Amino acid sequence: MNFQIIDWVFIIGYIVVVFWIAIKSRDDMHESELKTPEAIAQEKYMANRSLTFLESICSIIATEVSALTFIGIPAVAFKGDYTFIQIYMGAIAARFVIAVVFLPQVYDKGLTIYEVMAKHTGLPSGQRTVAIFYSLSKVVSVGVRLFSGSIMVATFFNVNIYIGLTAVTLLTLIYIQIGGLKAVVRTDMLQMSLFVIGGVLAHMLIPQTANQSWGDMMSLAQAAGKTSFLNFENPWPFLIGLAGGFLFDMSTHGVDQDFAQRITANKKLRHGQYAIFFSSFVSISVGLLFLSVGSLLWAYYQTHPMPNVAGADYLFPHFIVNYFPLGLRGVMVAGVLAATMSVLDSTINALCATSYNDIFPNRDKKKMSYYGIIDSIIWGVGILTIAIIASKSEGLLYLGLKAQSWTGGTLLALFTSKVIFKKQFHYQLSPASVVGAYICGMGGVFLNTQVLAWDWNLNVYWGFSLSLLFLKIYSALKPAPRG
Repeated sequence: MNFQIIDWVFIIGYIVVVFWIAIKSRDDMHESELKTPEAIAQEKYMANRSLTFLESICSIIATEVSALTFIGIPAVAFKGDYTFIQIYMGAIAARFVIAVVFLPQVYDKGLTIYEVMAKHTGLPSGQRTVAIFYSLSKVVSVGVRLFSGSIMVATFFNVNIYIGLTAVTLLTLIYIQIGGLKAVVRTDMLQMSLFVIGGVLAHMLIPQTANQSWGDMMSLAQAAGKTSFLNFENPWPFLIGLAGGFLFDMSTHGVDQDFAQRITANKKLRHGQYAIFFSSFVSISVGLLFLSVGSLLWAYYQTHPMPNVAGADYLFPHFIVNYFPLGLRGVMVAGVLAATMSVLDSTINALCATSYNDIFPNRDKKKMSYYGIIDSIIWGVGILTIAIIASKSEGLLYLGLKAQSWTGGTLLALFTSKVIFKKQFHYQLSPASVVGAYICGMGGVFLNTQVLAWDWNLNVYWGFSLSLLFLKIYSALKPAPRG
């Protein structure tokens, strides 16, 4: 077996703390003596708008980073260089726009961002259609993230990857039923701390295992071009990545209910604005932390035999299990488990919010708890299914991001046309307008990837542009009825 009692202590200790936080959050909710289903929904899905700046920014980082950062980013740096950081750099400007332009338009305007989109000139069926498209695309992208985290769990416990996937999903589903968004956010703070500690430990232990200094190993990687992110002779890839990161991040952090609820659930609008903007700088720091882990692994394997693993995504888990000291292996597994659960719990909470508020708003409110359990199971099984499919793929980091780019542009176009530029777009949010926008958006992605064969970073631009063009034509041909 690859683990010892001390490793178990750290892993079980982490799980116990997570469930204790969830139970404490549930008790706090009961102490507030909420009576109506609507009030319970506000507490469960919006934490009764009680999040602090620190809770919000930690939750944003924990949710966006995920096990893709822990496992996928070192693999990207191992095979290539640091060009991935361009996406994070482009996010700085995007999150400034979200903070200044988007957030004031949605803060305290509804339970979900899709409810805000449907106000004034929207049909319930249109709101439902947007929520369904969002939910399905979210399941696909998060399924890849679930698989990446389960790699470490399966490697550590020496079990089949499917057992690892199922175990992590079940654990998260049980935990979600205990507490709502407040519990998710509180545990995200713990989870973010754990995987950052894991990254720092890797920087200490890889050089120690190699009997080399950190500086020497990084210098070796730098000399081989493994740490570069900008080629001055050909700056276009950098500029494309920067531009792609701008609109891509706007489509994920600005109009994705998973992230939107973390900034709209703040006590004050200003706190949410600060949290989303400054989170971009923390994201860059975390990204560089794990990119450099990949550089260290590359330097290590220049003088040591490569292990027989399925691909680069398995290198860091393999190194942890085989070379990290007892106890610290448990910390690292807990860190990956934390990163995986932080994405899964927040996603299922967001999907359940859209199910309650947007997809099935006419269900019996008195049976909210029952439907909440059913929704969690359905979405959990859906994500697990995608994770199993993703287990056949390599390059998990880019696979997960590409999946988000397929529909992100359309969702951003729908949001901006109905909320930001509503005076220029007079159409009614209906199934026809939503479906038409998504067809045009997917057509733009197909044009970019299959016809022009341009960089995937531009998927969101093509999807956004063609969807917005369709919505402008649709609003001219079929304007919303007055009054």
